[in-house]
Amino acid sequence: MDINFWGSVYPTYFAIPHLKKTRGKVFVNSSSVAILHPPSLGFYTASKAALISFYETMRLELAPQISITIATLGFTDSEIMRGKHLKDGVMQFDSEQASDNVLLPVISSNDSAKSIVSAICRKQRYVTEPKYFCVLLFAKSVCPQAFEWFYRTFMPKLCTGASQAKKA
Repeated sequence: MDINFWGSVYPTYFAIPHLKKTRGKVFVNSSSVAILHPPSLGFYTASKAALISFYETMRLELAPQISITIATLGFTDSEIMRGKHLKDGVMQFDSEQASDNVLLPVISSNDSAKSIVSAICRKQRYVTEPKYFCVLLFAKSVCPQAFEWFYRTFMPKLCTGASQAKKA
């Protein structure tokens, strides 16, 4: 929460007076997991969902002087997806953390950035990349049970509650 939520909220809070004077824009880097709720990412998902809820409220309170664009990004090619991460201030590589087994298309960081800048300039409420994630987000809102079934069926090791229920 300190990084993902408060790390966005505090700078926005202090920038609001200037943004009101200049009719500025706020960009919020949330994630598609805030809506899709995949297993084993509870704290990350909660922090990103909190961003969406907070900035949806702020959008109403600050309009029309300040526009807010919220990004709900999916699979974006990055060093993190390739297993790089910082541990104790040292860059490390962990092949187990690499997302080589992602079956869906991944967007390049460059294309994602272009889409984000374009959305901010056009004062869009949301930007979702890769675009096929829009379909997943819509499907999740229409039929959340299908996602729960998918997670339990295809990710049983991550759904500990599902495996414990089967034992009972």
